[in-house]
Order: sequence, then structure tokens, then C-alpha cells
Amino acid sequence: MAAGTCGTQSCSKDTPCCVKGYCNSNAMYCIPLNCEPQNSYSTSSCWDTAHCVKDSVNFGSSNAFAQIADYNGDPSTAAFVSQFEPSNAKIASGELELELVKQSDGKGFGATVINTRAFQYGSVSTVMRSGCQSGGVVSSFIIRNDAIGDEIDFEFVGADKLTVQSNYYWHDQLDYTKMVKSPQVSDTTTNYHTYKIDWTPDKIVWYIDGNAFRTVNRADTWDSSVNAFKYPDSESYVSYSIWDGGSGAQGTSEWAGGAIQWGQGPFIAGVKSIDIDCYYKGNDTTYVPPGGSSSNSSDSADSSDDKESSSKGDDNSELESDSVESDDSESDHDSADSSSDDKASSDDQDSDAESSDEPSSDEVNESNETSETETSGAGLAVVSLATVFSALVGAHLF
Repeated sequence: MAAGTCGTQSCSKDTPCCVKGYCNSNAMYCIPLNCEPQNSYSTSSCWDTAHCVKDSVNFGSSNAFAQIADYNGDPSTAAFVSQFEPSNAKIASGELELELVKQSDGKGFGATVINTRAFQYGSVSTVMRSGCQSGGVVSSFIIRNDAIGDEIDFEFVGADKLTVQSNYYWHDQLDYTKMVKSPQVSDTTTNYHTYKIDWTPDKIVWYIDGNAFRTVNRADTWDSSVNAFKYPDSESYVSYSIWDGGSGAQGTSEWAGGAIQWGQGPFIAGVKSIDIDCYYKGNDTTYVPPGGSSSNSSDSADSSDDKESSSKGDDNSELESDSVESDDSESDHDSADSSSDDKASSDDQDSDAESSDEPSSDEVNESNETSETETSGAGLAVVSLATVFSALVGAHLF
């Protein structure tokens, strides 16, 4: 079935997948979290979504990680992939490393690594250290749906090495007053801690080293002004990132701890392992997504809950979380006095791409340069994604 146009062009059979006005056939374009089926050569051009299966990933194993250019769409060959190129992510010393490097313009260029299976409700637990040895450096462990804008996260900032920040967003509504810091732990840049998120249709619980420190109940997120529960509930992807917050807008820079002191580097986040337990049991061939995954209203949300219950067998019981006091007040976000507009404007300086203007297709075809790096002619179709992905991975990395 023919689809629409991709920017100013129509994708061909040889380059069938569309992302932000560009066509190609490699994983960066065809992977389902990026690909736009309605704008591709065919509505079936994008690779199929691989759904959650229970997994324990040790990043020292051979099938734990692949560069996006080497990924063939089979999640059994790589549990995680770099989201774009050039990639500052690699396996070293038995762990996944994500590095923030200084560019010629003085800004940092980081990395994003993302799970190859989509995840909707369940438990994710990772052993990691942040790369935030200086103010301005931000590391993150995130569950996010880029298309809808739902997110649950842990974020680390160089301004504070003894805590981690927790937050959640619904439909890209960036309410920073909902950020809650963890209790203090040992230095998160030199010590590995276990960070866990339990996410069910009813609540979200954040843990550090087995200790729950925050709970958000879905019932408490009802907003009568929009007739919806502002609760993240869409199928999402687990990812890790490191990025330069210090070069962003004033609110973002202050939150991250100011300009990066490059002499305090290198800035490398390290991930040893992750355990993923799916709320919907079985495997991706038996997965039954809930009917109506968007919290549009109290009635539709309750109906969705009923469908979720009926779609699971006896072995699909809800993950149990230790009790912890629920959120009932605003947090002390470091940049609470900064406007949302200031923070939102930092979309243009995400973890991995700082370009302010997306080039036209003609400009990409005629030039061997990008705003971030230089490549030879063979890499032209790939390097344009340094710009393309600035629109895909930026808004949530705060």
C-alpha cells in the first residue's frame, strides 16, 4: 500500500523508510521507534515493532549492544543499539560506555543507547554509574515514547553527585515541578548503584539499591481541565543517554550545573547490566497490547484497565512494589524559578546534536559536511541524522 511523501520527496523501494524528510534503508531509518510508516514507500516499509520479553542483559555479552549501522532489525542479535551516528557509545571493560566529547565549538556531543524491544508496564532495574563529574553534564536512564511524549526517568546532573532526580511526563507536557530527588547515596559518578522503576497501570515506583523512595499513583494524576489522567501509559523504549546541559538555555544550564569544566573529564557513563520484566507475560508473538493505551478520559481509562485485566492470564499478575509515601507536594527542582519556555528551548541542544536548522534534502545531497562532524561521501545518508535526531531525542533529556 502506497504511503505519503517524505518531506519534499517520495521514498523509493531501495530507500523505503522515512525519517524527518529523509529516506534510507538502514536501521536508523527503518527501526520502528524512528520510522514514519505514513510517509515511507509503503505503510509496511518500517520494521515491525519487537515487543517486550523478560531479559537479563549483561553488557559484557556479545548480543548486548550493536552500533545502529550494524543492526539488522533482529532484537536477538542486539538488546540495545546506539540511536544515531557518529556514535560515542561502545562496549569496554565489560560494560556499556556512553561518552560526552568536546567539539570544536566548545559544546559537548554525547550518546543515546536504546532498547530494541518496546516496553509497556513492568520492571526495569539497571546497575550503572553516571558520567557527570562536572557541572553541565547530564546522564539519564529513561523509559520514553518519543511519538506521544510519555516518559519516566532517572536523571543525573553534575551539580549534585550524591542524588539522582526522578520525574515523569505525559504527552510532552514538561512540568518540572514534579521532579523529586532521591535520598543521598555515595558518589554516583564513581560508584555503581542499582536504579529500578516499577511501572504498572496503577502506579510508578522508583528505587535505589532496593529502597523505594517515590511513588506516583495514577489515580492522583487526574486533571479535570483536560478530562484525562496525566499518567504515562504508552508503549515505550528504555534508553540511556549522556548530554551537554551546560550549553543549553539559562534554565537548563543552571539546572545542570553551569558550563562544563572539560578538564574534569573524561565524562563517561558506565552500565553493567539491566533486568527487564514485562507486565504482559509470554513473548512478542503472544503479546496483547491493551485496548486504548492513551489516558483520554476517566471512562476510557477505566475501560482500558478492564481490557488490560482481561488480556492477561493467571500468570500475568501485577508486579508488586514495596509501599512508599506517595507524591503530594511540589519538588525542589534546581531550576524551579526558570520558566518552562527557557527549559523547552533547549530542545535544540540535546544529548547528541546541537544543530539549529534542519537542512533541506538538496543541501544534504550537495554537501559533505554537517554542523557536528565531517565525513566522506559514503557517509552522507548517515551523517544527515546528526540533524535529524536532534528532533527525535532532545525534548525529553532534561
